[in-house]
Amino acid sequence: MTALTVFGTKPADSIFLADQPYPVRLNCQAGQIAVSEDEFLGKEMEISIIACNRYFGNLGKTQNAEWLQIFFVPAPACDILPASTVSYIKTRSLSQFSQLITRLMGQGEPAEGIFKVSFLSHTNSNGQPYKSVRFEWRTRQGKQETAQLEQIAHFLSGKPALQDLNGTREMIPFTEYSSVRVA
Repeated sequence: MTALTVFGTKPADSIFLADQPYPVRLNCQAGQIAVSEDEFLGKEMEISIIACNRYFGNLGKTQNAEWLQIFFVPAPACDILPASTVSYIKTRSLSQFSQLITRLMGQGEPAEGIFKVSFLSHTNSNGQPYKSVRFEWRTRQGKQETAQLEQIAHFLSGKPALQDLNGTREMIPFTEYSSVRVA
């Protein structure tokens, strides 16, 4: 059998960072996690956050707004995204996320746990339904989730470049939102 190497393979038992992190959208209109305008993955995902960057600027139809860029790897039980692969999302849902992080910081490093990203349903003053992003947190459970924390710590020790220059090239970066450190 001929060995063919064009793109390569993901390394076993480690975190993979492609040339461009795997982009995921939080589509609030559909209340779905998406990879494109018409490819939906599901209504929730569990993730391990490895970095957060804050920006101010324009993106799509939204002008002059704060944006949060969250880099993560799927939690071991998350089967809607490529396993052990760095992904990222951009979101304007700063308030609820910031409140959660502030509460959790009193108990230790939030990045050591698992975040669940889902959607909440609301109705505006005109009776129109809409969705917002919800972040929840829990402690790691079991050997797989504990082992992933070690993989993340090893990956971050190499100081990988975790940013999406294409999506933020015309935005103003803030000081790092929170330097997520996994020890």
